[in-house]
Amino acid sequence: MADFLIAFGSQTGQAETIAKSLKEKAELVGLKPRLFALDENEKQFNLNEENLCAIVVSSTGDGDAPDNAARFVRRINRRTLADDFMKGLDYAILGLGDSNYSSYQTIPRKIDKQLAALGANRLFERGEADDQVGLELAVEPWIEQLFSVLRTRFDISEDRMNAVTEAAQVKLNQVKTEDEKKELLLKRKADEEEDEEGVGGVSGVDMLTPEHYDYPEVSLLKGPPALANHANLQVPVAPQAFLVSSVSHKKLENPKTELKWQNSCKMPGVVTEPFEALVVAAEFVTDPFSTKIKTKRMITVDFGENAKNLQYEPGDAIYFCVPNPAAEVNFILKRCGVLPIADQLCELSIDKKTEKINAQLPGHVHKETTLRHVFTTCLDIRRAPGRPLIRVLAESTSDVAEKRRLLELCSAQGMKDFTEYVRQPGLSLADMLFAFPNVKPPVDRLIELLPRLIPRPYSMSSYESRRARLVYSEMEFPVSEGRRHSRKGLATDWLNSLRVGDKVEVLGKEPARFRLPPLGQPKNNAGKLPLLMVGPGTGVSVFLSFLHFLAKLKRESPESFIDVPRILFFGCRDVTVDGIYMNELHGFVKDGILTDLIICESEQKGERVQDGLKKNLDKVLPFLTPSSESKIFICGDAKGMSKDVWQCFADIVAADQNIADLEAKKTLMNLKKTDQYIEDVWG
Repeated sequence: MADFLIAFGSQTGQAETIAKSLKEKAELVGLKPRLFALDENEKQFNLNEENLCAIVVSSTGDGDAPDNAARFVRRINRRTLADDFMKGLDYAILGLGDSNYSSYQTIPRKIDKQLAALGANRLFERGEADDQVGLELAVEPWIEQLFSVLRTRFDISEDRMNAVTEAAQVKLNQVKTEDEKKELLLKRKADEEEDEEGVGGVSGVDMLTPEHYDYPEVSLLKGPPALANHANLQVPVAPQAFLVSSVSHKKLENPKTELKWQNSCKMPGVVTEPFEALVVAAEFVTDPFSTKIKTKRMITVDFGENAKNLQYEPGDAIYFCVPNPAAEVNFILKRCGVLPIADQLCELSIDKKTEKINAQLPGHVHKETTLRHVFTTCLDIRRAPGRPLIRVLAESTSDVAEKRRLLELCSAQGMKDFTEYVRQPGLSLADMLFAFPNVKPPVDRLIELLPRLIPRPYSMSSYESRRARLVYSEMEFPVSEGRRHSRKGLATDWLNSLRVGDKVEVLGKEPARFRLPPLGQPKNNAGKLPLLMVGPGTGVSVFLSFLHFLAKLKRESPESFIDVPRILFFGCRDVTVDGIYMNELHGFVKDGILTDLIICESEQKGERVQDGLKKNLDKVLPFLTPSSESKIFICGDAKGMSKDVWQCFADIVAADQNIADLEAKKTLMNLKKTDQYIEDVWG
């Protein structure tokens, strides 16, 4: 029987997308895989009774399991399980992560180690995909290995195996002379100018337009000669179409109020229904005209009557339901040829002619909706298009040169180009459509293939019953590396547009380990814990919520507030330029909430938080001794910071105990396991 299990653990949707793609490919070669989240173990399946399982799982930034895999991880680590509990299981495991984080691949490695300890047999080396360099560089070879195993195990014929790939039939004459190159360049320029979706708007409609950009000789538009002249490209078969939309003459008067956010589809980590919050403050916290730093802003929202349902604690975060920009949505809808009907009632259904097995509508999209609503609130149009989507774009162009290049980008031979020119520069769907002006994708295919638009979490930097203050840095993405319109981050642009009096949709986020008091402890315990806090940049903002809480505790329950070390290392470039909330921080020192505020200025004094830690060993070392009575909290941007601070602590431990780096990191890992060392870092 050609049956096996595919199980995933996914926080942002990437692992789930890969797992679903695996299932579809396996079905194409005649197999009958079952697909479940790992937490469905002991409900929909029993892993110890399975013969074969392919696992795709990620780690969250702080090293926790994804919310739909956390129970699974706990259950397989029960001490009561026999050493041969998984004896009959053969498995393959692919881990997703980002090497910017010190917790890179923690959960995949933990699952792999425990399955082996329970007697399961791993079929080949664990795959470790790194988002920092491009997941596909490890994902594709791992999938090839998996299908090699499946072919042997289920005796799949060569003809069947060929169902998942095909040879590209598009060949181009090699361009040899400078005149021929100029002719092609002029043709491309003419195509872009004739592409009214790309350069012109519609009267009264906000429309995204491209900025000028000169593509290099080898770029998104044209690969290196070896790839451009390759005669036998192996490209994946286009994903099977399964969805059809029909638009009526009726209009939904107000989709935002008539339709529940993302069809009330469950999402890992969310603990409330969407509810409205009122913006009561919005301001800059650094000089917006400074060229030395990223601009930092603050907004404050009032939860109103919903505050009692949220019950947040210091360190917690809330999700903002961030929509896609109207101009970008309009451009995509116009390129698809559906802008004139974008606001009319649209019904989505499964195409009766589809050959896709067990086809289902995406859960986050309404059956009755409008195309504008789908593309504004449900689909992620900013995430770099994956290779399955690029494969469909290749089928949607009338230009043979565009088709060839798009096939190269999604081919096995074009993996390097895809990573370098699409994934790493973070091109959006709009960037791809600007680059290939003759591509006019069917709107139904985009609904099938674009990922879910995930709400953005922000940690709260205050502690009040009804209100929450949030601080953020502006992300900037200039026209460069194939990006055709300058922009800020999706959430940044939207947050910047908010004004006092605006209403926003938010969601409660499941509590993480990064909070005060620690999970499972009474509030009064927080006043007895020694704290070592490291917060470069806006990473300091979450500690403000800690300190506001402790100040409240000291006022209302002074007997619970003990005189113990509470040390904050704050990193900035120049305290006079990006030293945010300094008056508050100094006030906490004056009031005895903080025992030490250590400011590390990288530009003015050449000192990072790592240097500050090493200069204050007498304060730091006590926190590196195993103890249930103290906590180290690290918060900030993951781009190097998480790893650098981790290495700094490892250096301190190694020097103090005269041990090797590896042993020092094992000591730190033990502190992590006991929640004495806790991170909240973001990419």
